[in-house]
Amino acid sequence: MLLRLVYSLGILVFLTIATALILSVLPVNTGFAQTQQNEHIEIYITSNGIHTDFVLPVATPYIDWRNKIGLQHFAGADSSFTHISFGWGDREFYMETPEWSDLTLKVALSAMFWPSPSAMHVEYIRRPLMPNKHQRPIRITPGQYQKLVTYIYRSFQSRDGNFMLIPGKGYSSTDNFYEAREKFYFPKNCNNWVNGGLKAAGLRAALFAPFPYAVMRHYR
Repeated sequence: MLLRLVYSLGILVFLTIATALILSVLPVNTGFAQTQQNEHIEIYITSNGIHTDFVLPVATPYIDWRNKIGLQHFAGADSSFTHISFGWGDREFYMETPEWSDLTLKVALSAMFWPSPSAMHVEYIRRPLMPNKHQRPIRITPGQYQKLVTYIYRSFQSRDGNFMLIPGKGYSSTDNFYEAREKFYFPKNCNNWVNGGLKAAGLRAALFAPFPYAVMRHYR
């Protein structure tokens, strides 16, 4: 009986991964091309091999993020910082694994298979990024950028119009965590959140993107 159960679980995991891989190579918004207009915004998608994020300019004519993500909560950041990154993920995973060496089997399994509370990770970045295989620039129109901003806004929980800071949980003096909307689990994970933002803005994306390569491959 135990062997049959293990075998059945193995088949289920294999089919889940195989389906995810197939769906992740199917593109959406295939007509998207990076804008050549003079008026544009350059954003980045970044990957650490497990997790993807958006990196946006701190201030544009369309939004100054400092009005929503106050610098007073970031002891190591100031008004000279040019960019800000946004990631969405499992709250417990974020809180308990500042380094990959801190990862436990319990946290990993919970994040993958059990719907759990989420958090937004926000970091101020001192200077513009340099393009490489882990940091891919995308030139977009103001309209596309405003759609992406709306998507990110809606991922935060708010109280009285303010994003809800989770005090004392940042990894450094330039990052912090905020309460987020929706539950985290495998079909709705950090990479699918970034992929969802690309879709919402009308940018090229994958049909389904549980893995970083499914997000990054469209912007090589």
